[in-house]
Amino acid sequence: MTVADDQNTDALISDDAVELYRSRGFINVPGLLTPEEVAEQLEDAKRQLSREKTELWEEDEGLAMDWVPDAGLRSEVTRRLTFHPKITAVAERLAGAPLRLFKSELFRKPAGGASAPTPLHHDEPSHPIEGRPITLTAWVALVDVPVERGCMSFIPGSHKLVTPKEDDDGMSPLERWPHFAWEERTTVPMRAGDVHFHHARVLHEAGANDTDTTRVSLASIYMDAEAVYRPNFVYTYLFPDDDLGGLKPGDPVRGERFPLARSGA
Repeated sequence: MTVADDQNTDALISDDAVELYRSRGFINVPGLLTPEEVAEQLEDAKRQLSREKTELWEEDEGLAMDWVPDAGLRSEVTRRLTFHPKITAVAERLAGAPLRLFKSELFRKPAGGASAPTPLHHDEPSHPIEGRPITLTAWVALVDVPVERGCMSFIPGSHKLVTPKEDDDGMSPLERWPHFAWEERTTVPMRAGDVHFHHARVLHEAGANDTDTTRVSLASIYMDAEAVYRPNFVYTYLFPDDDLGGLKPGDPVRGERFPLARSGA
């Protein structure tokens, strides 16, 4: 895959957009990838989803989605996309600090009404890391994601109210903070090639996929370059065999598996 190398972040995202992200906790950057880049990654994503054992997110209503964990460790095509110069440049501009890649995941929300909504949640409880609170996700749409296909909705500014370690007891956000049930949501449809960036603490949800097209996306999670390992119940539950390369509590999260976002090393 050949990527367009544009290091001029002013041409990619404006100062106003950066401030909007920091105020709301999310922003969509349209058309960040070319159609050729999207097509190659989608083809590779379909191969991975067909051959790899996927993790499941199941709700009472059915399967919210399944995913391939650490997809960038399984495919050179995906790994290159996680270090796409436009994506990583925007991510660091939004964070305001150097970042490392923590992991990348290929998400699939099944078509034809076979999926359940993804409930309101935030991402931080599943990240066994601590540092400055700048962890964010770059969520790449590999197909068009209109409302009917299960696009995401966010509670603007909730990342400023959600605090670390609040979910260690397993409570859902609405159990912990019931007032969020009445907060206004912002729904963000996406075109293939758009990249959505969201803060690890912003509350978000997604509808069911009621279309005939499977929703496929790539999520790359970037963390503070100086983050350290903090064991986390949620991550251990989801990935009991993953010790993150033998890290001990308090160890810096770095090395070949967690390279700097902008250098890839």
